[in-house]
Amino acid sequence: MLQSFEQMASGNAEGGFPLSRIVCRMDWVPDGQSHIDDLIEFEARVNDVWCRHEDAVICTYHLSKFSGDTVIDIMRTHPLVVVGGILQHNPFFVPPGEFLHEIRARRAGQPARPRR
Repeated sequence: MLQSFEQMASGNAEGGFPLSRIVCRMDWVPDGQSHIDDLIEFEARVNDVWCRHEDAVICTYHLSKFSGDTVIDIMRTHPLVVVGGILQHNPFFVPPGEFLHEIRARRAGQPARPRR
């Protein structure tokens, strides 16, 4: 998916569209912690693609399908969030490299040490 998004990104798509507007419905994620872990890692990693482009990308979630812990982790992967219908900078955003380090340490049962 990361490669597909890179190909769709502004200036890369065939036809020369200057900007892409992408809405990703995330309610396809099946139950099961391994799928949730993959989703959270993907959401963090995809920021490395979109930070190099000017495209508008929106991820939508059906919140009742996810636990509170999962929703918090998902929010932490997004630099902007819509809360109460208002787009705002996310004070809980963690840059992808730092977030992935933390989440991988958590999965391994280790304390997350700050990256240097």
